[in-house]
Amino acid sequence: AETNRQPRQQQLQLPPSMPILGDFELEMAFPQDVLGSIVYASQAISRERGINFDATGFEPDNIDLPGVTICPKHLKEAVSNLLDNAIKYAPLRRKGKVGRPRIPQIKVTLTSNEPPLSPGATLYVEDNGPGIPASERDSVFERGYRGEAVRGDADVAGSGLGLAIAREMISMVGTIDVLDAREGPNKLDGTTVRVILFRDRE
Repeated sequence: AETNRQPRQQQLQLPPSMPILGDFELEMAFPQDVLGSIVYASQAISRERGINFDATGFEPDNIDLPGVTICPKHLKEAVSNLLDNAIKYAPLRRKGKVGRPRIPQIKVTLTSNEPPLSPGATLYVEDNGPGIPASERDSVFERGYRGEAVRGDADVAGSGLGLAIAREMISMVGTIDVLDAREGPNKLDGTTVRVILFRDRE
């Protein structure tokens, strides 16, 4: 096991100091080490609520993922918001959609960036809830915005801040966007959020 872990440690050799941006203290870390605990905690919560939650790529000995330059504290808070949203919305149906009962699903995938992206890691958070229409995919990152699918629904609590906060935190070290429901690796018919992180900060 030690021979497999050695390359991971070598990847984390850093310059004498990393930049500090406001209260964002950046460091090189492996994303599965930073995010594994919150992903598995969300998995346990989801299963208690009858949600099928699968996580891929978060194994501590996953040597295929490079280290990335991040602020661990803020990345964990941002991804926690994404997971909370998925847990909240996965059980909901798209307005006007009827049919036989379905099992709510969440799939979280962590994988290496693919060319032409610079080296790093990509996180996908997918669910099979009501989804976000293409016309709202920019607006959902605005503070206080709530999507049409849940707007005015008293049964769905929320402040419209989760995605806005996530974008503010992630934009310092990478990118975040909402994809078409069928563009994620698992192609669930709901919301797919993608976060891209990089080994080297440009």
